[in-house]
Amino acid sequence: MLTKGYLLAYNGTLLAGWTYVALQVIKNRLSGGSLETLYPLIKKALAVSQSAAVLEILHAATGLVRSAVPTTFIQVMSRLLVLWGAVEIGSKNVTNSWWFTQMVIAWTLSELVRYSYYLIGLVKGKKIPAWLTWLRYSAFIVLYPMGITGEIGCLVKALPHLLQHGTYSVKLPNKWNFIFNFHSFILFGLGVLYPPGSYVMYTHMLKQRSKALAKANEDAKNE
Repeated sequence: MLTKGYLLAYNGTLLAGWTYVALQVIKNRLSGGSLETLYPLIKKALAVSQSAAVLEILHAATGLVRSAVPTTFIQVMSRLLVLWGAVEIGSKNVTNSWWFTQMVIAWTLSELVRYSYYLIGLVKGKKIPAWLTWLRYSAFIVLYPMGITGEIGCLVKALPHLLQHGTYSVKLPNKWNFIFNFHSFILFGLGVLYPPGSYVMYTHMLKQRSKALAKANEDAKNE
């Protein structure tokens, strides 16, 4: 009962957070706002809502939910890398770009569907509407490529700022005798980590889609 209450609170809070982001994006678009005016509207809500997802790694690792730890870790950490390594560094080159808006729209739509699915599942058990199940396991076909290209675009846009300001980099000399170049790390991630990581995540979701929709159809026949 305590576990269910916690998950209800967690998913409900995140659904509210992403709903707020969605409403601000809609408001910005309908009012004729520019790309430059969007980020200030969603800055805090986006940072809190996406950062809170780090708890989902713990949920999976502790068995609180039935999610695979590796794929959960990849998805959450890749987004946090973009959020804190590109969006939150203070570069208008990132937040004023269409890549940022595209990424936010993809993130927001996917999370609205995902948290709605989880929340209704907790409340109604297996009686989740068929349309929502289909959407939960199908929307990513469009939203994942849209989001991942937006993320890559934001990281590329952040590179000049990272190079100029040395954000998150550690230079010698220091008492730890340690050196780290965040700009080079992002280049490495874009060239080496993102391509295979994106492939693994997308194929994993396609397999999950086949299993989930097959099970949903079987359950519908047995009712």
